[in-house]
Amino acid sequence: MKLGSVFKLSVVAASVALIVGCNDDDSSSKKSIENKEGAISTQILPVVSVEKIAEGDTQCPAGGIKVLSGLDENQNDELDEAEVSSTQYVCHSQDGNNGEDGNTAYDALVAVVAVAKEDNTCAIGGQKVLVGLDTNRNSVLDADEVQKTQYLCSTGTVDTPAPIINALTASASTAYPGQTVTLSATISNLLNTDKVIWTDASGNELAPKDPAQPEVIEIVACEASGQEKYTLHVEQTNDAGDTIIQTKSILITVGQATTQTQTVVLSTQQVFLPQGFSTQQATGDINGAVIYGEPAVQPQAMTFAKSLAPTPEHIDLVGFVAERPSLNAGKSADAILSSLMSAVSSELPRNSVSQFAKTVLANGDVSASYNIALPSGEEKKGTELLSVLLKLMAVNKVGGTVDDLIPASTEVAVNDFQLDVVFSYDEPSDSLVVTSTLIAKDKYALYSDLITSTTSENITATVDSTLEVQMDSFEAVDQTASRADFLFVIDNSGSMGDEQDEISQLALSFKNTVANAGIDYMVGTITTDSDTLRGNGFTNDVLQIEQDLKPGTNGSATERGIYWSEKALLSSVLGDDEDGTVTTAGYPRQGASLSVIIMGDERSQYRGTFDVQKNLFVDRGYRVYSVVDPSVARYSQYDDLAVATFGSVLNINEVSEYDTFMETVAKNAGATSAGYQLTLADSHKILSSSISVTVDGQKAQRDSANGWQYYPLSQSIVFTGSAIPVQGAKLIVAYQYVETAKP
Repeated sequence: MKLGSVFKLSVVAASVALIVGCNDDDSSSKKSIENKEGAISTQILPVVSVEKIAEGDTQCPAGGIKVLSGLDENQNDELDEAEVSSTQYVCHSQDGNNGEDGNTAYDALVAVVAVAKEDNTCAIGGQKVLVGLDTNRNSVLDADEVQKTQYLCSTGTVDTPAPIINALTASASTAYPGQTVTLSATISNLLNTDKVIWTDASGNELAPKDPAQPEVIEIVACEASGQEKYTLHVEQTNDAGDTIIQTKSILITVGQATTQTQTVVLSTQQVFLPQGFSTQQATGDINGAVIYGEPAVQPQAMTFAKSLAPTPEHIDLVGFVAERPSLNAGKSADAILSSLMSAVSSELPRNSVSQFAKTVLANGDVSASYNIALPSGEEKKGTELLSVLLKLMAVNKVGGTVDDLIPASTEVAVNDFQLDVVFSYDEPSDSLVVTSTLIAKDKYALYSDLITSTTSENITATVDSTLEVQMDSFEAVDQTASRADFLFVIDNSGSMGDEQDEISQLALSFKNTVANAGIDYMVGTITTDSDTLRGNGFTNDVLQIEQDLKPGTNGSATERGIYWSEKALLSSVLGDDEDGTVTTAGYPRQGASLSVIIMGDERSQYRGTFDVQKNLFVDRGYRVYSVVDPSVARYSQYDDLAVATFGSVLNINEVSEYDTFMETVAKNAGATSAGYQLTLADSHKILSSSISVTVDGQKAQRDSANGWQYYPLSQSIVFTGSAIPVQGAKLIVAYQYVETAKP
């Protein structure tokens, strides 16, 4: 059945064509044409049929037109009934003003324009059919006369008009509330006669800043967080009167922008690094990359090399990221760490490697820090030592090799280094991911925040995982009202004289660290042979703390730090048979966190049986830190209890590290009592390197002294020093989290 008056689209619109697959059964009935690349394809043209409707029709009593459109599938230049995909009615008006011809009705008109590729409505182009009444009787369907529109989008590969809008850009893809953002477009062959219109999500037209540049506008982000959509409409008309249109939209996310991160894609995993690194591929039997910390003070002549050799100039911090099998080194991150670091110790001069801190996170990842003290005459440059570490820790097969790194001319050989590592191991897939940083000991302070944010946890995800953005809002609390209590358990046996002198000197540093976090703290001290509180009990007087931390060396050689601290913390309120000395003294205080720091150079000699996984400390959320001698660790439960309660372990012999360790203890306590816990930290991997924080709309710096820092053990942001926000301030924490791909 044929339909009424049929016409092809205009010259421009007629270029709309559908390329049909070569196996289509009906392809013999299509017209074969040669495309621009010379390939033979089949073109199907859209056609529009217009039928007049006589007066008295039930649909249009005054008459009008019926507009039908579709694709000319059988290529007979007519729109058959089976090919109709759209039908629209436009009725003549019965109450129009008298025209020059005396007609009191307005005629119905139809117009067809081509839709370019990459349009919002038709991704690969098509046509737009517009119908309406000719109210000004100029026989042209003007924009204000359009009553109905219908898109006929092409399907398949279509020879539709090329895009008019090449690109849309935003000066900020994520904007703060109230921030001004510039939106601009690159438009092909833009003429003064072209129509360029910007609209917001409600369809309101937005005026350009400069009428001479309609492709550029400025918008002000709303106060509410969320996504805002802006759309550009462009209409071009050629000399023949044919019209092409295109619309394209851009989204602006309003809220707190996250910090930019870097991704290192390995074999099955990807690792996310914070800003501050450049990366280069390692060569050899390794799935990984070498990382270089950007200079803390970058010389003007600084340039980064594009290849692995040589190392970029003026680099202090080096490291690597790698994925490998366990190669029978162990079945947990902790066990593999121990095995690989034993290999490193065997390769380097005797007694040059010593672990001074270790933390095992809830997910099984292990973070550890080492001092490497090379003997006089055996100094190394950072990249020379890193080459050794790569061969021992990063190779992906037994006997594997890694090409040596070439030191930069600016590198200086030194004796003392600090190595920080974090291991993540998935036993089912036998995938071990190692991230490490290596730096000369005297340069560590320049990069401490960057190293901490890189090796305090291992943020990994499968290569097909995606990152999503979360924005948490908080109202600042009175941080001075936040409470943190500390119970020190000091070994007072005869072997502890030297260590007690060092420990007592940390009282001032500890006090300054906690005070810098702006929290209300109290310190109590007992010994490994008694639960009696020393001095006047809990105090925040630095002189009293210093005295309490120095109990002498006349105590029992039977060191029961866990037993006596557990006894001191008994509480009848919590179901125990009696109250301990600490509980009787009123500690921990209501709402306060409690940290227990046990210091001893011998193994724990608990009276009876002690289960490190099920005990008072674990059940009540008391975090335990152990300052112990690694040589007796396998016989002791001090370090095991620290791991079970997500505390940290410090080598008691590394007295130079006491200061840093005590800062960690204090800041973790501050994060627990005065921190702002991220809402998705329990359910997702948080990309801590992406965290960005604003206080009342002003960006806060990530700085452990006067700023904020993220503590993965507490999953919280904590402010310190001059950056502590006033009570009631509005805090917005933006961060990315890993959305694991679903099978």
